[in-house]
Amino acid sequence: MSTISFRHTVNDRGADNGTILSNATESELLDKINDEIRRAVTPVSVFVGLEVFLGFFGNLFVLYVFKKRYHNCNFRYFVLCLAFLDFISTLTTMPGEILTQQYWYKYPFPIICKVKSFFNMFTVSGEAFCLCTIAVDRYRKVCAPFGWQIRPRQARILCGIIYVAAFAISLPVSFFWGIHKDVRIYRNRNVTVTICEKDAHYVDSRQPFVYATSVEVIIGICLVVMLVLYILVAKKLIISRPLAKRRQQSGAHMVSKSPALQTKFKHKTEISSGGGVSFSDVLIRNGIATKELSTTEMRSIDDESVPVDVNDVYSTDTETTREGGTSDDLHRHRSQRRRREIATRVRRKTYIMFVLTILFIVTTIMYMTLLAFISGGILKSLNDYEKAVYFFFFRLVFINHVINPFLYGCLDPQFKQILGDMKTYVLKTLRNG
Repeated sequence: MSTISFRHTVNDRGADNGTILSNATESELLDKINDEIRRAVTPVSVFVGLEVFLGFFGNLFVLYVFKKRYHNCNFRYFVLCLAFLDFISTLTTMPGEILTQQYWYKYPFPIICKVKSFFNMFTVSGEAFCLCTIAVDRYRKVCAPFGWQIRPRQARILCGIIYVAAFAISLPVSFFWGIHKDVRIYRNRNVTVTICEKDAHYVDSRQPFVYATSVEVIIGICLVVMLVLYILVAKKLIISRPLAKRRQQSGAHMVSKSPALQTKFKHKTEISSGGGVSFSDVLIRNGIATKELSTTEMRSIDDESVPVDVNDVYSTDTETTREGGTSDDLHRHRSQRRRREIATRVRRKTYIMFVLTILFIVTTIMYMTLLAFISGGILKSLNDYEKAVYFFFFRLVFINHVINPFLYGCLDPQFKQILGDMKTYVLKTLRNG
């Protein structure tokens, strides 16, 4: 995705005591120049190959677990959206990049070059749009839990819109990018090389550069939106800790002091969330609004469909244990426990997506920065081994297609439980078999 001129002298580090191969054919010189850079970039290709292996099986497992075993919630659909993009990358972009590195100067497959370039843009832009949508979802759940929320059905629709938008923004790549021939000077000989970069029809056109710049601006806007929203989320979560401690300390005193202080102010609260959701029985306690759940609601809701304050994760049962043993008290006790469980899940899933987003922001900024350097012709001044180091950091963005399964396995209790159940089942089957 850059404008590169290859008409310059190739580094001559692989020369045999400075001997000029004047009698070699152009094909032999092409093989030699390609072999030299192949030796330099092979460690990078091996690293990408390891990422392909881990990403393929990891994302395949994530797709299975979240499709077949995970409960219905926004988190499930957004994880499936990301996992599908990552899985596509392990089948297209990443193997295509290995092929590009190994055949840098004599690229043999024009169609694969176009396919790799298209899906590179498709997966990167799709992940940017998806993570930006997730940032909005996390912000609403943490910072505005009683306002409009993205519902699971809307999350599914948004995932479809993300794929359509990523496809639309990536479509020009199939025209602008491809292979073209260029001339390199190697050991005082002209060598015609075949490069997987801009298509031959657009070598001297500014359209690819204008397109790449426009896409970088769009992705840059997404990164800024993500960063701002997660700063607000982090601020809310950090501030909630001392507030929750004060609630915990004052809760027991207020409850034991006077039953009159526990008065419920119930009213109908209509929340415009696009899904026509109406919540009732809003309890005002200590200045914090929380929804009282009926027994039916507690059985049927998904884990994030009811608005809760994130402070609930720190509260204790003090408020209910001293109120008596009536059915209303027991119901209120169960409701508060349920809210704490939901608040804990909201926070935990927010942490997971926060880590994924920060990693994506850092690697994508690095990717776009190095891409801009390529546009400035930096590769012309690098020898083969310096190019290998450059390619390593340039393609470090691939780590986003691999890390997700490991992060879910470490931070998501339900994912770990499903993984443990499957492991137990496999071991039991092997023993019985």
